[in-house]
Amino acid sequence: MDGIKAFVDAICDYEDNLRRTGEIEEDQKLPSRDVLEEVCQILLNVSCMREEGRFPSFRVCYLRPDSELLDAYIYAHALLFKKPIEFNAGSIHKLAPALNPDMSYLMVDVSVRPFKAVGIIAAFTMWEKIMTGERVTGNRMPKIPNILVSGPGQLRACLGESLIVNYSAGQCVFFRTDTFTSTLVADQLAKNTSVSKRERLQLLYRVLWQVTNYGHGAAILIVPSPEACAGFIDLKYPMPGKYLFHDDARAEISSGKVREKEILTYADMIAKLTSVDGSVILTKDFDLVGFGAETLVDQMESRHPEMCFISYNNKANKLKTFKDQGMRHRSAYRFCSAVEGSVAFIISQDGTIEACTKHDGSVVVYDNVALPLI
Repeated sequence: MDGIKAFVDAICDYEDNLRRTGEIEEDQKLPSRDVLEEVCQILLNVSCMREEGRFPSFRVCYLRPDSELLDAYIYAHALLFKKPIEFNAGSIHKLAPALNPDMSYLMVDVSVRPFKAVGIIAAFTMWEKIMTGERVTGNRMPKIPNILVSGPGQLRACLGESLIVNYSAGQCVFFRTDTFTSTLVADQLAKNTSVSKRERLQLLYRVLWQVTNYGHGAAILIVPSPEACAGFIDLKYPMPGKYLFHDDARAEISSGKVREKEILTYADMIAKLTSVDGSVILTKDFDLVGFGAETLVDQMESRHPEMCFISYNNKANKLKTFKDQGMRHRSAYRFCSAVEGSVAFIISQDGTIEACTKHDGSVVVYDNVALPLI
């Protein structure tokens, strides 16, 4: 239970922060810690129970069926059981196959004991977006705090579809949701670029999401200019190309849905280039420099740069060190240390993402980066 307790504490701390900043409404309030811990333990038990050879995957929320919050989501509908179902491992195990984690929430009433499953929130799905690959899932789930059962022994705390903290095999992994908006990495990416913030984020989210799906691991290095990094890389496949394949004249006439398609196409191409050994190099304007890049350690002043690993709570993690990281990570750290103004995204084979840049003489690393919805 210690792991579940840490998981619940992280969820409640996150909710407290959102409440202080006014980012969630009263209807989104979570139950007490002890109730949430009990619910998570039931869900953990269900997660390990097969039904016809499959492990379940579904979402649970605590929203009241009469909540006015649902009125804001015209594509979401609450369907109530005529007779509430007791919320225990056995009954939820049988119910779970009817629940789609991309389209529904199971509503649980925890105001009285025993807890009851009272209904299902069903959400509209945009199949066209799925088929064209423009969306990860077919809808934006209503922005409701929920617990996702994602696999045997695995729970995820989410706000809508956005991941907050992951629980797996007794351990909690905390995810950053602010990496692209309010960190040193975000500040660095915004410097000296002509690409709008909206397009910059859309492109980055899409590229990183695709790379995590490939499952091969990768590094994407973003530099102030091709000249800034020329002495520190051996570029196997130089391929200079303009952002969205355009020259300035074509970029001006590309707008609306056409431009959206261009962003997706360009992002997917960049992501696919990571399948080749070596790093992909982009400028801050997202012009392509090339791929298959090897960093030249001998050309760098420091083989062991000063490091600062930042935890999800923005405190320095003294337990992590440079030498404990993998080769791909160390190469990216050295690169950021050598090339002023650069940013690196390192994607592991398991899909976890790190982002780093240099600040005040140290390479600052943000790990477990969570991708917002695309």
